[in-house]
Amino acid sequence: MNRKSLITIVSITLFIAVNCNATTYYVSTISGNDSNTGTTISQAWKTIAQVNSFAFVPGDSILFKRNEIWRGQLIPKSGSISADIYYGAYDEGVYPAILGSLNFNNNSDWVNLYGNIWKCNAVFSTDIGNIIFDNATIIGYKKWLETDLQNQNDFWYDLLTGQLLIYSTSNPSNLYFEIELALRTNIIHQENTHFVTYENLSIKYGGAHGFGGGNTSNITIKSCEISYIGGGDLNMDGTIRYGNGVEFWGNATNNIVEKCKIWEIYDTGVTNQNHTTTVIQQNIKYQNNIIWNCGLSSFEFWCKPETSEVDAIHFENNTCLYAGSGWGIQRPDYFGIHVLISDNSAQSGTISIKNNIFFEAQRSIYAFYDNANGTYELDYNLIYQPTSSDSLFVYFPSLTTFTYSDFNSYTSVTGYDENSVTGNPDFENQAGFDFSLTNSSIAINSGTNVGVTEDFEGNPRPIHGEYDIGAYEYTGLLSTPEIEFTKNIILYPNPTKNIFRISLNTKMVKDCDLIFYNVNGKELMRIEKYTIDEVVNIEHLANGSYWIVLKNKKKIIGIATVLVLK
Repeated sequence: MNRKSLITIVSITLFIAVNCNATTYYVSTISGNDSNTGTTISQAWKTIAQVNSFAFVPGDSILFKRNEIWRGQLIPKSGSISADIYYGAYDEGVYPAILGSLNFNNNSDWVNLYGNIWKCNAVFSTDIGNIIFDNATIIGYKKWLETDLQNQNDFWYDLLTGQLLIYSTSNPSNLYFEIELALRTNIIHQENTHFVTYENLSIKYGGAHGFGGGNTSNITIKSCEISYIGGGDLNMDGTIRYGNGVEFWGNATNNIVEKCKIWEIYDTGVTNQNHTTTVIQQNIKYQNNIIWNCGLSSFEFWCKPETSEVDAIHFENNTCLYAGSGWGIQRPDYFGIHVLISDNSAQSGTISIKNNIFFEAQRSIYAFYDNANGTYELDYNLIYQPTSSDSLFVYFPSLTTFTYSDFNSYTSVTGYDENSVTGNPDFENQAGFDFSLTNSSIAINSGTNVGVTEDFEGNPRPIHGEYDIGAYEYTGLLSTPEIEFTKNIILYPNPTKNIFRISLNTKMVKDCDLIFYNVNGKELMRIEKYTIDEVVNIEHLANGSYWIVLKNKKKIIGIATVLVLK
């Protein structure tokens, strides 16, 4: 037996052994008890402390019950090359929420010091980065000095005493039913963590990072909601506030953030960065995310020192909106940039920024440091600013700037975005935060293949022949005539895996052919003399969208599309 065969057998044996020993653990803050085994729903654990203290093995799953809330910091355990450790959800309903805050909404929690200044009846070991009132309908405003407390909900954390003061016209608990004090700690602290998957979790109300920590690899953050993050005192000296939705610090390899909603972040939605010792950051992917209302930027990248190495950073097929809006406008310095490439001195390869929608930035769509190292591939994006004079691209600190109306000049001078488009993306329901595409969107078929094979909702890419820009692939019909024809024909089930039937909203017809076309108009198959309501078997067709045309010798009876999802 050769060495390669032996290694293969050993690897398979280890994989089987790991997965045979894998266990699913359940956590319920309402019905759980930490003295339980945790291995069944009826024996669920209760607290994050119990989860943090347990010695999991690769392949284990830790499931939090939906519709329930935990407070505190989750410290994950590492899996291995054979299997991840999985943190997710069970039951039905909204994502289980892990909060990095404490709720002080009782009358006894607040003591009047003088005038309209109230003291929280607790001492905190770290800074309070933000105060979130009444399910985030109101946000506090952090001040660096007690004398700056002048308006309702201004607050100040005393570094010397650990006390929190707030300006309020009466006891805050009389005004608000929920007073969340966001602590300056990462909600999920994954320092020195590897081979972990997080899915279907809600991470919110933290004064530091949502996901933070250095030296990570093979981390997957998928279909999570990350909101109201940051604002804490970075150095605990009253000078700089910070806080990102997801930050990969230091060494970071083979990490992915996908299909997440990330909003109301003090600093940046997603980022990888470093400025301490020499590190390697490579093969990091941010894809199919919806990111909005981030104070500093939607995506930020930089790495130091010059001995560090960076390559294969992908920010692709994301939908980014309203950079510089939301509560992050409290920032006193730079804010409102969708893509921020700062002072990157590391030895850098490719940073790919493609197939993204960049919608409205307060300061600029892009801001790049003048001499940032790396090969930046910016292309096939959809860019929209509300007025022609708004900034599109700026180099800093030289402040060489291209406005939105300078798009052609910008592409000519920089070589960036040569295949990108500008204009309103036509979201389905922008006011309702539904950022899927209407059939008139210029994002449809305007993207390129970057290896992202699904969209935010798991639909296959592409559907209509070419790749769409943004987190969503458009799955409907593309034109009015197509829509009119579909009034006569109904397919069910649709989407489907292998079979479907047809019914008609018109009089019965005879001698019809049922013809299948791909999105490029190529005929794939034909069923002659098709009988209405006859089962149609399409198990041989791959995932994707197909045109179905029902016609007799004289005319087309109906047109529809069938979406195959296996």
